[in-house]
Amino acid sequence: MRLSAGIVMKVALLVCLVPFFLLMAAAQPLRATEPIRIGAVFSITGPAGFIGTPERDAVVAVVDDVNRKGGVVGRQVELYFEDDVSNPTNAVIAATKLIRDRKVSAIIGPSINDSGMAMIPVCEQEQVPFVVTGPILTPLKKWIFIVGAGDFVEASNFLTFTVRTLGAKRIALLHDTRNYGSMGAKVINQEVGQYPGVELVAQEKLDVTDTNMIPQLTNIKAAKPDLIILWTNGPPAAVVAKNYKQLGMTTQVAGSPGIAVPEFMKISGSIAEESRWILKDLKTAIAQKLPPDDPYRKNIYEPFRKLLKERYGESKEVLMFHGLGHDGIQIVLEALRAAGSDGRLAIREALEKTVRYTGLIAPFACSADYHMGSRTAITVPIVVKNGEYVPYEGQ
Repeated sequence: MRLSAGIVMKVALLVCLVPFFLLMAAAQPLRATEPIRIGAVFSITGPAGFIGTPERDAVVAVVDDVNRKGGVVGRQVELYFEDDVSNPTNAVIAATKLIRDRKVSAIIGPSINDSGMAMIPVCEQEQVPFVVTGPILTPLKKWIFIVGAGDFVEASNFLTFTVRTLGAKRIALLHDTRNYGSMGAKVINQEVGQYPGVELVAQEKLDVTDTNMIPQLTNIKAAKPDLIILWTNGPPAAVVAKNYKQLGMTTQVAGSPGIAVPEFMKISGSIAEESRWILKDLKTAIAQKLPPDDPYRKNIYEPFRKLLKERYGESKEVLMFHGLGHDGIQIVLEALRAAGSDGRLAIREALEKTVRYTGLIAPFACSADYHMGSRTAITVPIVVKNGEYVPYEGQ
């Protein structure tokens, strides 16, 4: 029996296509098992290295644990880290590299607010979900989500605490010149007038690299305040503490979130203790002083502390900056689970509409008109006692 030319050609075409379809079928499972790519920009080096290094360590510990347990939506998670060297310009370059070269599905970080503000336009333009681990204040942006309550809420709550709890009337303000310090100062200046009888009697600025704050403190001392608000982070606060003691000052100091780090304790903890400085910080700073059955300590802090020690050794202790990295990556992982996909738009939609997560730092719950993860202040007052950070109890 002779086959027509048309039939012969159809059979030949089918024979040629069979290998193609077999290859396509084989390729589908391979694509499904490709890792999910997540990018992170932290200050691993530079002046903010003490922030970025624990953030990175926390992210690595969490993702290693997740991957051991099978990954997310059946896929492993692959991390890509970029060090901005504590420089906002480098942060922009790093974010661009992660988005265009690494093809990441989402970005977390950075370690300093100035870098976060610089990265926002890039992530918005490229339409990549950006979970910000610093307390920046920014107008609502479609692709930007903040861990915590943000600078404005925290500074406002801090001022209320100093006035209503500590009874301050004549306040001196000493703040750094970065985005963090400037925003805190802006909020305090805007809101101090809401409190009858309360005034700012002195305002001074510092640079985080300054090694001598005596001129600023001399001016503050001359103004005779009954309380000094110190709005910066640990290393410059330690310099302030040493100069404060050199000048024989005894004025009550209230310190902003970010001061209560190990570096500050090592250098100036004894000064803060003897002078009764009161600091505001995250619960991570005093978690081990909470009762063993406290829900935060038992269900959130201790499991992560165990994970961190398993990954890095028994000497590793949980810092607030570990908490920032922990919450940032966990929020992205929750979004992946909710979305069931590593598509950027699907992750964004999940972050806005679905993810409800309680972390080491704060609860996270956003909406279409609000992308700050927490609507209320998340810090607690603490003091130094016997060389340790402990809850403030009005003593």
